[in-house]
Amino acid sequence: MTATTTPPRVIGPQPARTRRMPEGWLRSTITGVEAAVLSWLTVVVPAVAAYVATAAAPVLGDASWVEAARTGTALWLLGQGGVRPLGGGAALTLAPLGLSLLSLALVYGGARRARLRGWGPAGFTVAGHVAMTLVLSLLVTGPAGRPGAALGAAVIAALGTGAALRRADVPAPRLRAALARVPEPVRAGTRAATWAGLGLAIAAVLAAGLAIAVGWPQVVDLHRALAPDVVGAVALVLGQLLWLPTAVVWALGWLAGPGFVVGTGTDFAPGEVVAAPLPAVPLLGALPGPGGPDLTWVVLVPVLVGALTGWRLHRRRFQPHPGSAVLAAALAGAGAGVLAGVAALVARGSIGPGRMAVVGAAPPAVVGAVALEVALGAVLVVLLAHPWSRATVLRGFRGARGRVTAAGESRRARRDEARADAVAHGDAENHADGSTHADASTHADATTAPEAPRRAAPMWHRLRPGSREDASGHQAS
Repeated sequence: MTATTTPPRVIGPQPARTRRMPEGWLRSTITGVEAAVLSWLTVVVPAVAAYVATAAAPVLGDASWVEAARTGTALWLLGQGGVRPLGGGAALTLAPLGLSLLSLALVYGGARRARLRGWGPAGFTVAGHVAMTLVLSLLVTGPAGRPGAALGAAVIAALGTGAALRRADVPAPRLRAALARVPEPVRAGTRAATWAGLGLAIAAVLAAGLAIAVGWPQVVDLHRALAPDVVGAVALVLGQLLWLPTAVVWALGWLAGPGFVVGTGTDFAPGEVVAAPLPAVPLLGALPGPGGPDLTWVVLVPVLVGALTGWRLHRRRFQPHPGSAVLAAALAGAGAGVLAGVAALVARGSIGPGRMAVVGAAPPAVVGAVALEVALGAVLVVLLAHPWSRATVLRGFRGARGRVTAAGESRRARRDEARADAVAHGDAENHADGSTHADASTHADATTAPEAPRRAAPMWHRLRPGSREDASGHQAS
């Protein structure tokens, strides 16, 4: 027997593992920094230009272009989620969502140009954007809501970078593996929620545009009442454009039914308008006034959006089981409600002290209303369009038709049976009456019939010799 020998294993020093930065991390970081700087410049440069154009105005006093740059930076931080103190304990917290959308678009465009090829470098884009936001916030003296601005900048950068990677179809094995374990109705409902959210956004934009068109005379009157010069007019118009997406979110709350408020004690809803003195902002002239027609029917717009979402869900993500289809439609409504609630949350804040401390729509009410209305439309459509529903309706129709036919045949049979019984009973009575009548007729004939006439005697008998005829006149020869 031969013994097998194993060579000894020599344990020596192992090479140290080196951590390497993800490929393209520097380019990704620069992308985030660039997006933050560009969005900042779009606000600060017009602010400084407006200062230069009006530097000789007495109202500016000793203000310098540095103050103009700080004011523009404070406004830019407000779009990232910051706060602008107004004095006396009041603060401006209503976010100009136009700036937020501009930052989101710049991050998305920068990530697309950088051609990011992984989710690891995307984290450096977010980090660069947040870091540059905090650096630029140092230009503002005093409190500026920097934690909120940093959080908002991170969310904006994450959304823009994620959208760019999704557009580039960058693989995400772990994410796809996690999504593969999620039931199909849940995935379909989540995807349909984004469709519903897009439809609600379009409807809100149309509603806001229609409101501005209807209230345009009031908007022009307020603008003329302020009597701004050329530079002031440009600044006033650009400033209102920054808050125009915020007004679109208010329009969404109005379409859903709960409405919105512009200060304590006001209520702008489809069914009721309670107005109060408002700031002299021309855009607020588009708000509906009291005494107008009842427009409660506009809550059918989210239901229509839900119906279109349900139809698209039925066509694109068909669920064989009716329960799964209803679940996906209900989740689409719930997801749309959550999206609308988040929009209402970021479009709510304060624009001044006292009554102006509360402006915007109530997020919980918007969530509940939108979820219910969108889910109602989506569930109705997927149920009506599902083959199970059609088969059930057809089966019920056939069953009802069979029952109606059977009932008709039963009534016809009973009617025929009753008619046969009536005929049989009538024949029996007629037979009885006929027998009685025949007996009575026979008896009457027997008692009252006349004597039958005698037959006349034959001629040969009447001519017989010795008969009466012969004796009476016919003598024999």
